[in-house]
Amino acid sequence: MATISQVSGPLRLTEHPLQRCGAWAVTVLAGQEQVGDVSPEVLDAVAEQIVTDAVLAGCAAPGSGAYDWWKVLFALYPNAKPTHARRERDPAVLRTQVAELFAVDPVDGPVYGCTFCGQACRVLWAKATLPMFDSIRAVNTLPPGMAGWAVCRGCRVAMWALPYGAWLTAGSATVLTCDIPQVERGFVRRNVRRAGRIRQLGFGRLPAIAGPEAVTLEALRVHAGDAPAAATLWMFKNDNQEPWLRVSGTRSGVARFLQLAAADLYCAAGWRDLQRALTRRDKQGRVLTGGAREAARSLFDQDGEQADRLPRELWRRSEDVETISPRTLVRWRALCRLYVEVMYDMNADRLKAVADLLADWIAQEAHRGQLNQYRRAAGSGYELHKLLLTASARLLLDGRGQRVDSDVLGDLLADGSRGWRERTVLWFDVVKGLQDRKVPIAAGSDESDDAEQAEEIKFDADGELDQEGEESA
Repeated sequence: MATISQVSGPLRLTEHPLQRCGAWAVTVLAGQEQVGDVSPEVLDAVAEQIVTDAVLAGCAAPGSGAYDWWKVLFALYPNAKPTHARRERDPAVLRTQVAELFAVDPVDGPVYGCTFCGQACRVLWAKATLPMFDSIRAVNTLPPGMAGWAVCRGCRVAMWALPYGAWLTAGSATVLTCDIPQVERGFVRRNVRRAGRIRQLGFGRLPAIAGPEAVTLEALRVHAGDAPAAATLWMFKNDNQEPWLRVSGTRSGVARFLQLAAADLYCAAGWRDLQRALTRRDKQGRVLTGGAREAARSLFDQDGEQADRLPRELWRRSEDVETISPRTLVRWRALCRLYVEVMYDMNADRLKAVADLLADWIAQEAHRGQLNQYRRAAGSGYELHKLLLTASARLLLDGRGQRVDSDVLGDLLADGSRGWRERTVLWFDVVKGLQDRKVPIAAGSDESDDAEQAEEIKFDADGELDQEGEESA
């Protein structure tokens, strides 16, 4: 058991991701700014709201918003009496069962330290009443010799306030931890609002736009400023087959990247262009996958996956330059350069000589074929080296020889992530060089977005989602 801690107030913030999210949810539901502002009376009111919502969900008819809230509770607490598939449907009985979870500690009995926060308490909880993502086939038993987990009243309420503060689907919940507490609060505040819409409308009537990554970026943009703040998303999923936990996070430079991108017209517009490119719609034009969410995901690194998803996505989207408007290519170049400058302290201008060499070579008479040669070689240090030798020799024969710093070439042609990043920046610099030389490489037109230019150049992370009244980024 945890060491007993003497603290003022019924609720405190701990390092446990689920308790932390729940504590912030209690705070937001109570209309308070800080977790320490939650009084016993305020905690009572939040507990009453949780009880009422759980009873309505447990007695709701399938297809209603309240029934979708029961699905959320069932995924989180599959073996708790009030949320079990064989739960009581009588509202009075169900209310008693839920209210018992948040009853005041008895006055007699042994005193323990709360498992989460260390406060003195006398209530032991079984695994069934704690949030878990496990198959309903699993037996929720305690380890041998343990009578239960000691949980104080504040943490009991927090653990059942968790679904209000997490980003939810019917079978998963995603919570955020961040170096800056106000970023966590901003994330929870938006999700509390969304949880209300789920209870009212159900999942089916929510727009498929935002996601936990998008909400996190907006919270970072608003609350982190340009401070070095890393954020981590913990996604717990239970699909009644194999429960799992997936962790993804931003690096500490992302908050500064967002601030600088917001202040740069080309970067802001490039982000919007990327959102549009990543949006998927059905035949009726309804959004299936929101571009805001997919673009936000590109700034998160996932365990076991390659990092730097944003420049990878920009390169992949721009490889077919004939289908991208010249303006979008310029914007994506600005976005890619800003990323490597902020995240890796890279001087993107160091590649100018190499970019000029390739642009001059491609701009010769048979530019389309030479562009295709470069496109095929751009991703490989070995192939790019061979192409640079060919291009340099040809320009030298034409009396246009150019010198390139060997140190620059060493980094550019290297294996690994650094070489790949530099080749990505080079790709966009070469494309920009061809545009400056009036080489017609892009068949796309800028005319279509002229009318939207005033909106597009604003990096307004709220705009796309506020139209739906949803959380945003």
